Amino acid sequence: MGQKKELTEAQRGTIIYCRKRGDSIRCIAETVDCGATTVRATLKRYADTGQIASKKRSGRPPLLNNQDRQRLKRLITTKEKNRRLSRAGVKSLWEAKTGQEISIHTVSRVMHAIGLKNCVARPKPLVSSTNKTARLTWCRNHESWTVQDWRKVLWSDESTFSQFQQSRTCRVWREPIEEWSVSCISATVRHSPSLMHWGCFSWHGKGPIVPLYRSVTGTAYVDTLRKHAVPTIRRLFPRRNGWFQHDNATPHKSNVAKAFLTKSRMRVLDWPAKSPDLNPIENLWAIIKQHIRKQKKPPRNLVELKRCVKAAWRAIPDTTIKNLVDSMPRRIQAVIAAEGGPTKY
Repeated sequence: MGQKKELTEAQRGTIIYCRKRGDSIRCIAETVDCGATTVRATLKRYADTGQIASKKRSGRPPLLNNQDRQRLKRLITTKEKNRRLSRAGVKSLWEAKTGQEISIHTVSRVMHAIGLKNCVARPKPLVSSTNKTARLTWCRNHESWTVQDWRKVLWSDESTFSQFQQSRTCRVWREPIEEWSVSCISATVRHSPSLMHWGCFSWHGKGPIVPLYRSVTGTAYVDTLRKHAVPTIRRLFPRRNGWFQHDNATPHKSNVAKAFLTKSRMRVLDWPAKSPDLNPIENLWAIIKQHIRKQKKPPRNLVELKRCVKAAWRAIPDTTIKNLVDSMPRRIQAVIAAEGGPTKY
């Protein structure tokens, strides 16, 4: 049998106090909730040394010392492929590099001690070196823009919403027999009916969210701009001092779309590729998808899906959209800090 948990300083003090007032060993053991042998040992230690506390147990030294732990951390974090290793993979890597055998349990304890946790990787668009340079340049060119400048932008984008929202990769706590329980699986639906929507908003308010029933070609995009983007930007910015933002999707950069924007005298904000983290409307899409996912019953058809999307769009508070727009300076600083790479946004 291993050693039991040591007495606290307060318990030892109680033993000494009770003995001085004349309590028996048995009575003291019952009071402190420990064994009589423990009481005698505590009293003997106090009589011999005058100290209440016992000598600290030395215990077994750790298999990996601080220097070893830092070396393991460097092995894991300096190469992307090593970050994706399982605990067994980390064990094999360490043994191959050092020749020292360790157990899976040691790996778990050490990884926890050095602050590394096994987490689901965040999905982010792949940003090439060329796109990193373009993103960094764009952010530095707009670093001087103030919150007031960003409040003059009409943000726009398209997003597709599905009748059955696909579950995100996640972990669950379960018993072995619950492996296939409905509450413990990540459900997926193949070929879920979906519908693309176009929307826009600015710090001054939301524009419409419009279902798109046909392929988004240059001509179809111009139709959306004519019916929805132009009236919205003129309503929100009557002094014609607003900027129109859209990304680098092929329909957006088509000749017919460029010609229409020029003819409409809309000031178009230049935009770096692969930069959803810089566009605050992406956060609104996430809110809508979360709203659909939380429905007790998913939309039964595309008509109900369209109603659900519009209801979620209308329910987004003005404070949310204002805070998102005002986050632009922080988003730009985050991209600069990441040297053009992905950010938390």
